[in-house]
Amino acid sequence: MLIVLISHPNIDKAAAALDVSIGSLANPRDVPGIAHFFEHMLFIGSESEYKKLIKGNGGYSNAFTCSDHTNYYFDINPSLLSDALDIFAQFFISPLFAASSTDRELEAVNSEYEGNLFKDVRRITELEKSTSDSEHPYSDFPSGNTESLRTTHKQRGIGIREVLLDFYKAQYSLNRMSLAVIGNQSLGELQSLVINSFKDVPNKKLQIPKYAPDPYGEKNRKTICYVVPVKESRRLIIKWVIPDHQELYYCNPESYLSHLIGHEGDGSLLSYLKQLGLAIELSSADRNSGLGLPGFNFFTINLELTIEGLNRWEQVIYIVYQYLAMLRKEGPKEWIFNECKNLNEMHFQFREKERPAKFVSNLALRIRNYPLTECLSGDYEMRELCPDLINDVLNEYVIPSKMRVFLISKEFVSIATEKEKWFGTQYKKEYLPDEFIKKCETCDIIPELHLPKPNEFIPTDFHLFSKEKHSIRPQLPIKIKENEFYRLYYVDDSFYKLPKAYLYFEFRNPLRNVDPIHFNMNTLYVKLVKDSLTEVVYPAQLGGLQYELSAVNYGIQII
Repeated sequence: MLIVLISHPNIDKAAAALDVSIGSLANPRDVPGIAHFFEHMLFIGSESEYKKLIKGNGGYSNAFTCSDHTNYYFDINPSLLSDALDIFAQFFISPLFAASSTDRELEAVNSEYEGNLFKDVRRITELEKSTSDSEHPYSDFPSGNTESLRTTHKQRGIGIREVLLDFYKAQYSLNRMSLAVIGNQSLGELQSLVINSFKDVPNKKLQIPKYAPDPYGEKNRKTICYVVPVKESRRLIIKWVIPDHQELYYCNPESYLSHLIGHEGDGSLLSYLKQLGLAIELSSADRNSGLGLPGFNFFTINLELTIEGLNRWEQVIYIVYQYLAMLRKEGPKEWIFNECKNLNEMHFQFREKERPAKFVSNLALRIRNYPLTECLSGDYEMRELCPDLINDVLNEYVIPSKMRVFLISKEFVSIATEKEKWFGTQYKKEYLPDEFIKKCETCDIIPELHLPKPNEFIPTDFHLFSKEKHSIRPQLPIKIKENEFYRLYYVDDSFYKLPKAYLYFEFRNPLRNVDPIHFNMNTLYVKLVKDSLTEVVYPAQLGGLQYELSAVNYGIQII
């Protein structure tokens, strides 16, 4: 077990989290959702004692199941950390899985499932999984419901408790666990607490799972799914399987590519699509910000289309490949990598303080994914430009012959003759024409698509100009100027001592509420200004600027 301990004398809550490198991908193929159900059932047995201790002492407890790991965490009054750790550890030493609570927890799992039935993000994700390679565990139903969890154990002729015990014996082991604890005790005291509590967790010396590198399979590439959403939506999603680069986290080729493909400034993919009236929003990312699944990862481009863009979706995809062709021609640039690196360093240095439970929950995962010396900074590391890795992703993986396309609109209701099993999503799946694939493979490069200019808004000097010493409470604003047109207030931050400035403007328009026409003109004006500022403001937003332009009752507000 990997363990990291944090001693902090002034915390108001102690917290602990245990992460197990087993998630829904480890579900037995005939019991979809058992890993999630296991997470629900693990605390059953000593549940009353545990909940009474946690909730009765200002604490909080929760857990969640992901594809490749499961995370359990709590926080509590610091003086009771020892008692809480003892009970917490018993769940992993000798779980009880009380049979009397099975039906209740099955209903809880089913309620989660039903709560997601009409969420398009979940429906499309499940469709993408279920239409993947049926031999790969990625294609299985991950969360489970009463149907998937009640059927199999009856067919096996055993109770659901026996299925849970089998899963525990086969998958849960000390060497697959990582633990993070924060308390106000000394490091030596925390070490003794952890050793005493967790020394009896069985170590079965199980290997960390690694999954086959291609969850889609050859027959599912070059396909398009026409999908009918629940809510009104026009989206185009392009997905590719890429390698798992976790061991090369310090290169982070996916973040480099996401930075460029998702850029919104002059010469960007989104800027050009907007000029043509084809799209209004674009995001680009790998599955988990550099952390893939053990054995594989995904790269995704997600576009919100206009009506015209929906009608010309093939042209949108072609333009995407024109942009990728430009990136191949330009090659990886050290100055762009350094911009990404500097931004990550800034975000790490001035990140917001997390509550203890969330902090240890994230940390318990990071200590397995990164060296212990970088378990805090690993998510932000970009130390080394690896041109070969970036070129490999561009040339071998993010290519037309390996893409999957999901086109989402209610207009497809008449042709969507297939239905996904678990969420009931209507869709039609077919192969993209070979001529279209070849066209995308040989696309030309156009001058409208080019690399962004160097970002002058990335700060390098974080010197504080305030001469005031640290105050014990925030100061109140003082009025420094006033005339018939405006009033100006200022406050010097000597409390938080952060290199940030906060500006708030109110533009009062007495005509805003005169009639519905003026009301809507004010709102429309704000929307048009925000849209026209996208290319100008985006580089500044990358550099840390956060702004909101809003239509309010008295006129316009800028924050």
